[in-house]
Amino acid sequence: MYEILKLLLFLLPEELAHQLGIFAVQMIGIAHRFGLWSKPSWSRDHRLQCETPFGKVDSPIGLAAGLDKNAQALWGWQALGFSFAEVGTATPLPQPGNPRPRLFRYVGLRAIVNRMGFNNDGAAIIALRVARAKKQGLKIKVGGNIGKNKETPIEAAPMDYMRAAAALAPHVDYLVINVSSPNTEGLRGL
Repeated sequence: MYEILKLLLFLLPEELAHQLGIFAVQMIGIAHRFGLWSKPSWSRDHRLQCETPFGKVDSPIGLAAGLDKNAQALWGWQALGFSFAEVGTATPLPQPGNPRPRLFRYVGLRAIVNRMGFNNDGAAIIALRVARAKKQGLKIKVGGNIGKNKETPIEAAPMDYMRAAAALAPHVDYLVINVSSPNTEGLRGL
């Protein structure tokens, strides 16, 4: 089944395949909320529980930032057995990211190159999605990965980080400051 699905996804442009993947995880999340999808048994094994700086989690398996930038599939990640999901990179203001194409598949190398450029709905919208999911009973930990807007001069970057942190901090379990993206000019200089 996986090989067939992979073949079909590889026929699609990279970014469309990514969007379909997020949509599929959203649908799994809806099924989970209605009792039609149970978490995998491994994710309920007490031996995997561990302490983290942001509290006790059911397992050490989590989702890194960049996949669910806009906190659209939090319930799906919980249904799939993840103990935490890091959303973002979120910037203070929404931004479209870099021009397309910006996601590249190198099948022979089994690699994906991401030059998305912090495309996201903005920290305030992402924070609302996280807050709503938690209010509805989401159990996994959620981290917020924050960055500066592309148009913000590097000298003003600290203010962007403070604005994004102020929006997300009340709703997430931890924050990560992204200062390493090669897709934002001058960012690594911070």
